[in-house]
Amino acid sequence: DMVLRRTFPDTIVIARSNFDTHGYIIHPLFMIRPPHRDDIEVRVPWRCLLPRGVDGVIVTGLGVSAHRDALPCIRMQPDVQNQGYAAGVAAAMISKKGCATRELDIKQLQKHLVAVGNLPESILQETDNFPLPKEKVVDAVRRVANDYDGLEIVLAQFDTAQPLLREALAAAPEKDRLIYAHILGMMGDGAGAQVLADAVKSRQWDKGWHYTGMGQFGPCMSPLDSLMIALGRTRSAAATKPILEKAGQLDAKSEFSHFRAVAMALETLADKSAAQPLAELLKKPGLGGHAVTTIEAALETNADSRTDTTTRNEALKELYLARALYRCGDYEGQGARTLQEYSRDLHGHYARHAKAVLQKAAGPVE
Repeated sequence: DMVLRRTFPDTIVIARSNFDTHGYIIHPLFMIRPPHRDDIEVRVPWRCLLPRGVDGVIVTGLGVSAHRDALPCIRMQPDVQNQGYAAGVAAAMISKKGCATRELDIKQLQKHLVAVGNLPESILQETDNFPLPKEKVVDAVRRVANDYDGLEIVLAQFDTAQPLLREALAAAPEKDRLIYAHILGMMGDGAGAQVLADAVKSRQWDKGWHYTGMGQFGPCMSPLDSLMIALGRTRSAAATKPILEKAGQLDAKSEFSHFRAVAMALETLADKSAAQPLAELLKKPGLGGHAVTTIEAALETNADSRTDTTTRNEALKELYLARALYRCGDYEGQGARTLQEYSRDLHGHYARHAKAVLQKAAGPVE
């Protein structure tokens, strides 16, 4: 929606920012082709402020309904202030009329926002410009072989694009087949699984990415990381062996993104044959024992710096590996033990995540 400048009939804010993620990205669009750093204008519709199945409640700021990777572009202070103003005026209008939140006269609200200068007058004429014409999707499938040009169109209407991508994969020259296999795999289609498996097997580990808390623009994984995640999502029998071969080459000095890719791919496959190799990887020097469960240990962590992310990368590597091990059936209880240790971690997010994984039966990731 954002990249394609989608318009809506109920826009209440036009936000402006860029994809500064403050972490790692998870949307298929960005896992295939990383976001650029340019500012973009984003239309935020009224419906994003209304919780599904609930009337009489309006949410604003980071509480709105938006994909995690979309939030960086709509969370700037002026945009949140304009959004809060629109929500306040809307609440007053709803209260005065005595209507439901979904019965608000959106055009009346928009006219007010135009009058005070928060929106341009042209917004009153805008409608939803989706779905895109099929011919545009067909053209994007053709163009996407050129370094993923048009990828956002392909993914926006994947139901239309999927059979076209399969046809393109079958007919494409060798140099273009990997791109089609990559896109299909990332979306859970195994038509190009062998192409992806061959690519993962033939490539050496490339430069990965360590977690950074601030100023994260662009890719947070390497090209091989992305191919590996896509291969895992094919759920193909051909996927496990090449992924495990690469996993065995990692050690404590390897970048976090490589561990993340291996773990995400293998836990999606949930192949029990991956459990022992994952356990052996987790036992390598420096990869275990990073949960912080006491005040004394917390005081020793990052004692020399409050901004260093070394310990966070160490914990994330271990947590991702343990989760994948557990979801692949575990080996000698090592995955469960590690997750149980993190369930007592003083870092609340780690503890909540570990508990959630343990509470759900081991098996493939949906």
